[in-house]
Amino acid sequence: MGKLVNLLRGYVELKASGAFPERLLNLCAQEQARFWRLQWLDDTSFVFRVYYQDLDKVRGLAGRAMCTLDEQGRGGGGVTAVNLLKRWGFVAGLALCLLAATVLSRFIWVIEVTGNETVSTAAILSQLCRVGVRQGAYGPGIRQREAANDALLGLPGLSYLAINVYGARAEIIVREADDPPEVMDESTPADVVAAADGIIEEIQPESGRALFADGDVVARGEVLITGDMELYPTGSQEPNGRLLVRAAGLVRARTWRTLEETIPLTAMVKEYTGEEVTRYALDCLGGRWEIFKNSSISDTRYDKITETAPVTLFGAELPARTVTTTLRGYTLREEPIDQEAAEETLRELLTERLDRLMAARGGEVLRTDFAARVAEGKLTVTLLAECREEIGRTVELPGESGWREIGGPSPEGAE
Repeated sequence: MGKLVNLLRGYVELKASGAFPERLLNLCAQEQARFWRLQWLDDTSFVFRVYYQDLDKVRGLAGRAMCTLDEQGRGGGGVTAVNLLKRWGFVAGLALCLLAATVLSRFIWVIEVTGNETVSTAAILSQLCRVGVRQGAYGPGIRQREAANDALLGLPGLSYLAINVYGARAEIIVREADDPPEVMDESTPADVVAAADGIIEEIQPESGRALFADGDVVARGEVLITGDMELYPTGSQEPNGRLLVRAAGLVRARTWRTLEETIPLTAMVKEYTGEEVTRYALDCLGGRWEIFKNSSISDTRYDKITETAPVTLFGAELPARTVTTTLRGYTLREEPIDQEAAEETLRELLTERLDRLMAARGGEVLRTDFAARVAEGKLTVTLLAECREEIGRTVELPGESGWREIGGPSPEGAE
């Protein structure tokens, strides 16, 4: 550890000569002028090292001890620093670098967004840019709370937004808003009709009157629960009015679904020509500047591969990006595809479609069968599925909900 300290502080190696050189060592000890690496050359001379800042003091002590000093060399951090300070170009460059680092650290170069899932980061950054929070903005000049409130007004998908600036980095913390519950419009009457053919296994009306029972076969479009009900007075067989309501309820049925997917038995395959062009550009301050570019590809068909990289200074990102674009030319040729692999792919697609359909209706798949056929150069795969699902869907009726007298005026809008 002592060697490291000596090296950092800087030292001077001296040769002391005199009739009684040991007197110099005694004076150095008395005046607390530290020395080390003492090496006697003969009875009247020795070599030793002292700190650079103690050099003048040791020279004065050498005069008192009637000794002469010859400087053998210098080294260490302090000496190096003194030598560098004499080089004005280096000092000016160092000062400019420190000034640039100090000034640039007060501008925002990195913006981090956390807490978003459905609302895209690009949409959040675009709205923040409108309120002045962007790369290159002066950090201390941003009124964080006001800017957050202004940005939140333009992002209805968020319920909370906070801006925290840490030097050259801005942290954006967001919370997404919950979807408001769907409000049922009770003022508009409606029926519950069948969305698919099936056999009813369970029907439970919440409002309105069920027109079918468990075990009945229904066709798509038939009214399952009606919202138009006749009212009978006690002890009478004749209705004295009608009640229009918004029918609702659960109708689960066993259904049979048929889904199809078709694919050609040939496909266009890329064949690269070997022609390749690379272009370079710089995105900075909202604009793009071409650094240099080669001639364009002769064929109009090409793959475009774009790579971007941030421009950094002393580890901090600047509001600039280098853009490298590679164009690879190709031609197309037609080749047959593997029929077995294509059939397996279509089966997976049909299964995914059926799963999405059942998920939307809260259903389940009981049994599936597949059939494949080839015609006119195309492969068609058919999925036959037996399912259990909710088949009721709401169809609104004209007019408004409420009681109507038999023989009275029809509901507004009714034919």
